[in-house]
Amino acid sequence: MKLGELPPIGPFAWYLANRAHEFEFIVFDLDRGRGDVERDAAELMELLEAADVRYLVCVSGPGRGLHVWVPVVPTAAAVVRCLARAAARRLPSLDLSPLTNPRTGCVRPPGAPHRHGGISTPVDQWIPITPQAAAAVLAEPNDGQALKRLAVLLDAATPEPAQIEAEAVRTIEQGPRGPRLAGRRHPCDVAELLATTPEAERGHAQLARILVRLALARWSAPEAVRLLEANLEAPGLIHLRRQGGARSRLRGPGERAALIARQWDRAVAYAATLRPEAAPVDGAQDDVEQSAPAEDWDARLAAVVPLVASVRHAIAAEPSRWSTQAGPADRRALEYVLELALDAVSDEIEVDCRRLGLATGMGRSTAARALRRLALDEWLSLAVEGEGQRAHRYRVLPRTLEDAATTDPAEAFAEGGTQGNPPQVREVRRHRVAREHLREDLRSRRELLSHDVFAHPCPAQGQAGLGRHVAVTTVALSTGLYKVNDLVRATGYSPRTIQRHLEILQTHRLARRSDRPTPGAWRRTRTSLATVAARIGSAGTTERRHRAYSIERDTYAWWLAELAWMTTKGKRRRATPGQSRLVLAGLPRWGNRDRYPRDHRGRADHRAARVDLAMQRLGATA
Repeated sequence: MKLGELPPIGPFAWYLANRAHEFEFIVFDLDRGRGDVERDAAELMELLEAADVRYLVCVSGPGRGLHVWVPVVPTAAAVVRCLARAAARRLPSLDLSPLTNPRTGCVRPPGAPHRHGGISTPVDQWIPITPQAAAAVLAEPNDGQALKRLAVLLDAATPEPAQIEAEAVRTIEQGPRGPRLAGRRHPCDVAELLATTPEAERGHAQLARILVRLALARWSAPEAVRLLEANLEAPGLIHLRRQGGARSRLRGPGERAALIARQWDRAVAYAATLRPEAAPVDGAQDDVEQSAPAEDWDARLAAVVPLVASVRHAIAAEPSRWSTQAGPADRRALEYVLELALDAVSDEIEVDCRRLGLATGMGRSTAARALRRLALDEWLSLAVEGEGQRAHRYRVLPRTLEDAATTDPAEAFAEGGTQGNPPQVREVRRHRVAREHLREDLRSRRELLSHDVFAHPCPAQGQAGLGRHVAVTTVALSTGLYKVNDLVRATGYSPRTIQRHLEILQTHRLARRSDRPTPGAWRRTRTSLATVAARIGSAGTTERRHRAYSIERDTYAWWLAELAWMTTKGKRRRATPGQSRLVLAGLPRWGNRDRYPRDHRGRADHRAARVDLAMQRLGATA
């Protein structure tokens, strides 16, 4: 509730969570009636400083209890609850009630009077500060990485993604870009829906499915419009580009925009009414989960989750394997294949080098060589060779270690059951929880490793970047491993190499040396990776690769269509230059294509084809 310009005369308090039940403030309420406040406050502040978390201390009321305010980006209630319970194990005087009740949990803010006398006084080094200084601290929230560092130091449990989604409240917010579900925007993969041709007179239902998927991912209307217009020729958007029925005709831009606007309002309203368990955690429901029978899904889950867990444990057990010249590229490729295996709940994954390179921040050649090395080292095996536009299909091979079952927490989730028997209900639940934990861990690691700032430097081609080896040290540093010896054990690099990586990170203000919690410790700073990438000139590397690989894919598809036209009997001649071509759905691929460029000898000119497609894209975006 807004207080207005003047605060109330009597005692008042702030809600710590917003209407979506996401905490915007984490307040550690230390009560003298529960324990030694000074000792707990000293330990808490030491932990917060070690995790590089900004905070504000307030002396509260006549009893001189303490409120330690931590402003945060909107954070799920389940995450805050796990942090609070972990802190309570170390701080006996901590009152858990404000942090475990997102609906009514509240605390008196700085300057608010106490009902028994006195006010909440903000202090710095136990010296009172001005309200303006206190407001400046609370106005700058800590990001999610800071909370992860604090969770590591507190040894806090990781909440189940299903629990986070179940507690989420879907509210519709009206902004200048139209209605959208409140919350943080998530990536959303609708490629399969776009590529699926709907049944006759069911094109509107396919469009609705796509829009609801985007609405659940907290996309806005302009973002949805850009996505749909960029893929207007996709089979799943036939209802958007063509009006059906007796008056079948192509829709104009204005008519398409009006149709999307009407359907978007309905999609957002419908998405807000869906049950939490019907919506995915990351904003995109797995189509496999929707279509696979329950027993088959459970059996596949019971097979894939332990497999991925054992491979991840084997990866961590051999750090020297990944510290070689090509080691980081091999690990990126292998972990992305594991991520796809968890997404598809299958041990066989079809992946091409361009898709792998874009997802992991590598070039296509580097990605292709990494897959070949993984197959030679028996981490993967080539199950089916690619043909035409179909990529190679790889199978994840199990890696057995003697101590894997006792040391890997993810595999411990998947224990139980016997061969030939369907998994029990509790076992299936554990598999689902372990799958979400593994997916989130792999995804967060990949997003950091694939950032443009860690692109491979190549001065001859004008490519800047800190390199994939520095990225490995940065990821290890982000997990809370602060000392050089810890980084050496985690990465497999020598102490001299780790020291050189830390000096590079310190030069770009991505890491700094700190004497707390232990002398000689290193930690990540709050410097944005995007800022460093823009400064060194590596920003936009992934986007440039995406455009280049997209043109290469289109060129290859164009050449395959040309081959189909050349080998088809009874084909008609193409339209002469200058004539308009009528594009008809349902024709062979070569039926709606221009003639492939040829050189003076009549041979296929692939370079000219790429230039032609690049010019067409440039003209379409002009």
